[in-house]
Amino acid sequence: MSQIESQPTLREVNIESRRQRILEAARSLIAGGGMQSLSMRKLAAESGLAVATLYNLYGSRDEILFALIQDGVDRIVSILDAEAPIEDPFARCRAVITVSVRFFAENEAIYRPMVVASYAGLSAGADADRRIAKQAASMQREGIERAIAQGLLEGSLDPERLGEQIYHGYELAAVQWGFGLLDAAGFRARALYGMVLVLLAVASDAVRPELEAEAQGLERELAAVAVRSSPRRKQFA
Repeated sequence: MSQIESQPTLREVNIESRRQRILEAARSLIAGGGMQSLSMRKLAAESGLAVATLYNLYGSRDEILFALIQDGVDRIVSILDAEAPIEDPFARCRAVITVSVRFFAENEAIYRPMVVASYAGLSAGADADRRIAKQAASMQREGIERAIAQGLLEGSLDPERLGEQIYHGYELAAVQWGFGLLDAAGFRARALYGMVLVLLAVASDAVRPELEAEAQGLERELAAVAVRSSPRRKQFA
């Protein structure tokens, strides 16, 4: 007997509609005035909902921020699935970075302040950061596991740990972009370079020359990307 998919109730549809109104209001406030403009009172006014409704639907400002980040990740995954099928594992690993960098750059007014706030410990908190990091690492892990299955990479190291290491390099590049020390091209090149170095650690002899050539090309890109001077640069010391 075939199962009939349950349809959302009117109440569930209304709840989701209000959740999306809150996220859209959060995007508008951040884009217009940075993270300091994001308060529950302003969110309520911008979304046309009561403050109590915000707490009922999300629980706190930090949870709203996490939902906003998660919504961005979900959009990135949708683009990935359309542009970079998992069947080509290296293309998929690259696209995890290039698609997300492009998405961030296209929505710079929203995500640059959020990246800075996350680095400064002012946003969704350590637990949310861990959840996002785990999901991002798993996106790389999927490509790595398929590359191992295809004999492109050796299986001597844990794919999950390799994915985490790629994410750590990406995260540092994102922070530098957030503080204006890198433009989008520099963000992309630096994150890709870290990814290629991780893959080289377990590359098969057949693909090592290809990855080395890619790394050399990225080194040339990075040499052309001067890290800009900034009063905030001392925060990276």
